[in-house]
Amino acid sequence: MDIVSKFTVASEQGINDLFFLKEAKYKGMYRGIVQADKLDYYISQQLDYVNAVNELNALGNQMIILYVRNEPAGFAIIKKTGTYPDVLRGKRILNYSFFYIHPGYDDPETRASLWQKCLSVSKMQDAVWVELLQNDPLVPFLESCGFIIHERAAIAPFDQPSYILIRYKEVIYG
Repeated sequence: MDIVSKFTVASEQGINDLFFLKEAKYKGMYRGIVQADKLDYYISQQLDYVNAVNELNALGNQMIILYVRNEPAGFAIIKKTGTYPDVLRGKRILNYSFFYIHPGYDDPETRASLWQKCLSVSKMQDAVWVELLQNDPLVPFLESCGFIIHERAAIAPFDQPSYILIRYKEVIYG
């Protein structure tokens, strides 16, 4: 299978691929849980071109898109700034603000590709963290990569049960 994960800039094609994947992610997370009109409105707010370009051009933010046969199949957005769990205060950290693989492409090879590209960015960090819904199929995969469930939380804006997962430096280098 032709699989590649690559750093992507805020080009028109990069943003289009990101929006395709973000829409699929939000629909997968909230369909059947949130009223359709509320979900559509939320998605339309999240797919703002100017905000996406500004977010991706911010210092310390990076986007990785996973492609399978040249089709967007997953993505990660990695941030150095923003809110973080208190336990990470004073540490060098990264946040995977998104780590997503489209269900039609979710298999061990695609997971490994996206994960390895993300891991290449985190070598100098004390920890990396991510927040995912408790029923996200990637939770067991990330646990197998050394993440631990730090706490239970609720993802805004619909307050769905989530986990905050952390992977510490000892695991990164271990």
